[in-house]
Amino acid sequence: MAQTSKKILLLGDGAVGKTSLVRRFVEQRFKDEYIATIGVNVKKKSLPDLDVKLMLWDMYGQKMNKDLHSSHYSGADGAIIVYDLTRYDTFLSLASWINEVFSVTGKIPFVILGNKLDLIEKYENSGYDDFESFIQKEQEDVIEFYEEVYDEVPDFSRVSLEDQCKWAEDKKYEIDSDFSYYFTSAKTGENVEKAFRKIGELSSERDIE
Repeated sequence: MAQTSKKILLLGDGAVGKTSLVRRFVEQRFKDEYIATIGVNVKKKSLPDLDVKLMLWDMYGQKMNKDLHSSHYSGADGAIIVYDLTRYDTFLSLASWINEVFSVTGKIPFVILGNKLDLIEKYENSGYDDFESFIQKEQEDVIEFYEEVYDEVPDFSRVSLEDQCKWAEDKKYEIDSDFSYYFTSAKTGENVEKAFRKIGELSSERDIE
């Protein structure tokens, strides 16, 4: 049986780790250095047991031109929406990303990823009391990116499991749709395979409905 291609969008604010997640899933590797995505990068990964080929559209996170950004959404079969567990403002952006996608595609399957779990675990094992100062040392490349693009320093504040669970409960009720969410690490690979396979399953189930 020929594999069915599925267009999957990777969305989220700048520097949340979208490209690193795709690289981990497709190539099983990770780069510590942050390099901003310019435009759109498309990677492919087959899931033979699901008879699916994922076409992963890694979208730049800087919404400088909303119309140009959303022009790439057409024909999407699903979305992976990513935020940074060390930057609460990226968590607050989730709703706007969902609304923007749905305004073009209608209701499509999606999963939510809270990324950089490795930094949270490293902090918890560090003995540091000040979360912000610890993360600033770990995310110097993100600070440099923010200063260059937005002329400001990012606010580092932690997103808790309770925050994510409460948000998901409210959002599922609001949009009358179920979705999965994971805490991931592109660096260690934790939950990355599971999350990408989930969107493959959800996009395939959509064909059956």
